[in-house]
Amino acid sequence: MTPNDGTNRRQGLVDGKVALVSSRIWAAQKDSVAQMANSNANTDDGALTDDSHYMYSRTGAVGRVEDCADPTHPEQALFSVIQVFASDVEGEASTMKQLITAYTKAVGASSDCT
Repeated sequence: MTPNDGTNRRQGLVDGKVALVSSRIWAAQKDSVAQMANSNANTDDGALTDDSHYMYSRTGAVGRVEDCADPTHPEQALFSVIQVFASDVEGEASTMKQLITAYTKAVGASSDCT
């Protein structure tokens, strides 16, 4: 899986070190949340929701934005990713599930989706 030029990442720093990264990544329509999780650090050892739209763990999460289209990214799906890199901070998996769900919905309502 190779993200394209539509990838957008934001870093949150604590004491000059990357603590959290949030991303919006366009990838092939056929790619799954699990495949996206496997290609992003701290997101691949998690639980998959029953509907397969989210995968989450204590250190990261991935969501698939539903019903999102952009003419500059034909035949692609938009994924949201949150990664926690602060070594002394780990969230609860349930908190990461809530965070990725809210973040994914916000991405779906943004200008990234037309």
